[in-house]
Amino acid sequence: MSQTPIKDFIDKYVSENGTRLHMPGHKGSFGYARDLTEVADADSLYEAEGIILESENKTSESFGSYHTFYGTEGSSQMIKAMCYLAIKCAGGDNPVFVATRNAHKSFINAAMLLGFDIEWVMPEGKYNLCSSDITPEILEKTLKKLQGQQTAKNVTAVYVTSPDYLGNILDIEGLASVAHKFGTILICDNAHGAYFNFVPQLCKHPISLGADMCCDSAHKTLPVLTGGAYLHISKTAPEMLRQNYDEIRSALLLFGSTSPSYLILESLDMASERVSTDAYMKCSDAVADAKKQLLDTGITLTGIEPLKITFSFDSNESNGTFLFDSNTENYEINGKTFGEFLRQNNFECEYIDRDFVVTMWSPFMDYEADLNRLVGTTQSFMDKYHLPGSSPKASSGSSSGASDCNMGSLPDKVYMPGDKVYKPGDTLYMPHHIEKTGPQILGKIAADTTISCPPAISPIVAGERIDENILRILQYYGITEIEILD
Repeated sequence: MSQTPIKDFIDKYVSENGTRLHMPGHKGSFGYARDLTEVADADSLYEAEGIILESENKTSESFGSYHTFYGTEGSSQMIKAMCYLAIKCAGGDNPVFVATRNAHKSFINAAMLLGFDIEWVMPEGKYNLCSSDITPEILEKTLKKLQGQQTAKNVTAVYVTSPDYLGNILDIEGLASVAHKFGTILICDNAHGAYFNFVPQLCKHPISLGADMCCDSAHKTLPVLTGGAYLHISKTAPEMLRQNYDEIRSALLLFGSTSPSYLILESLDMASERVSTDAYMKCSDAVADAKKQLLDTGITLTGIEPLKITFSFDSNESNGTFLFDSNTENYEINGKTFGEFLRQNNFECEYIDRDFVVTMWSPFMDYEADLNRLVGTTQSFMDKYHLPGSSPKASSGSSSGASDCNMGSLPDKVYMPGDKVYKPGDTLYMPHHIEKTGPQILGKIAADTTISCPPAISPIVAGERIDENILRILQYYGITEIEILD
């Protein structure tokens, strides 16, 4: 059996140099010879029974899943498909998902398209825009509360994001146990954690910890082209999910193109041949060593994910935003200041906002030299601004009002006639308009979901009412416009 059946087929097709009387229109020119469509023997992603199925079976063995399905449109496609499948699996009316608020916008879009309601489960204690540190105890408390309500809601699924954008990892095993105790399934958006399968000494992949369904954006952390993704079904998932491949492929097609990229499929096919535990572990060790050196500079880091270095200027975790007095002007020193400093030194980061700077690392780069350069550049930044607090010129604190923002305070529910609570999908076809962010939007209802960066805690979700706390959050993160219901 071939280890790379998709690649082998493309090799053969290209070598035969036949006349291409089929799509795409470039006909193999411009260096695009390997970009194919569903020609004879190429199989079809949504009706896979040949080389694509063979490749998926190989990947399923690698991840220890019941089956792993390929996708070419990222976790955005997979998240919508998982929500659809969860509703089909539960088989009940009025579907309700219990979800962490730091959900990718694709999850909110799924709610709008599929018409389900969301019960947000919020962490206790500190949190920020990108993290939602939910424990099994908090989840159990939430599910008990829903179960005990007078109009008890049948929970369709529990939906979590782990790892989150900053590199924090949830107790998936504990959360799965709680979800199963209450007769529901656990879905995990593991978009940033595909490589966990190759560093089991450091992190366990969610599909091995009890998640029933899990998606990976393979392209984020594996040597896969942008858009390459996996949908994993667990060996212990409900029978409907394990036995009905046609239903799952139909769900993927419902949210995907009928013309999937064979270049992406080939990269998924070759991923397991290109990766090794040894390479990922060596890179993880180098990142861990760099983190120690960075902490010695006085900078604050957050998150435990092995291949992320996340710098924190969040006042909950560090000395917060600094004010640098240059004798003529006060400069606000925060994540954006640091991120711009890195850019000036030829580092392009994954994400930058006032509180955090996220960097992602991989075995497929010159990571040892780049990590050394990052440490040196960070030290230069700290020296330039005399941080943290080592000089009279630097003082901790913030003029931004960030401490006034309560990320764990949900907006009030909005009731429609008949005591019906707005769901995200209720606003989809309602008249709306764009307004500038300011006091005039207080009390108005959002028509769309506003997220600083996916996956992040949504300051406001479609159908929720804007209050003073939400307005402060929008302004703090520089969100200048928002869609409002007429």
